[in-house]
Amino acid sequence: MRGFLLNFGVYYAAREALGLSFEWNPAVAFMARFMTVFALVIAVTKDLPDIEGDKLFGVETFATKAGVAKIAKLATGALALNYASAVVQALLLPGYRTWVMTPGHLLAGAWLLTSFKKLVPTDPRSVKQYYKRIWDLFYLEYIMYPFF
Repeated sequence: MRGFLLNFGVYYAAREALGLSFEWNPAVAFMARFMTVFALVIAVTKDLPDIEGDKLFGVETFATKAGVAKIAKLATGALALNYASAVVQALLLPGYRTWVMTPGHLLAGAWLLTSFKKLVPTDPRSVKQYYKRIWDLFYLEYIMYPFF
């Protein structure tokens, strides 16, 4: 829901409700793609903060099976590629304000990588901080969006 439907579907449904014709919007298409990747990462990492409790009570999740380190590496890699693709898209495709998208996504990607480097997979507080950072970055994207 947070990915494609929210960004693409709601925008064009609102246009239709307002009686506006369909008009391709590169920023909306970008957000739909970018946030779909983010939504998938959130779905994979959502169990990280409670992995110890899940293990204690025998709840099998992707996180308990794969472990914090592997899930965090997968999530960080996916988001890093997402940020890199945003920078490339801003530089190569027309219709974007590169002065916002390029430095914004480079800084967000750096913040992500810094959080990953600080992650201690065996420390529950560190794991929670890493997961919180993913959400911070998620909301940061919506703060940058009006400037694309």
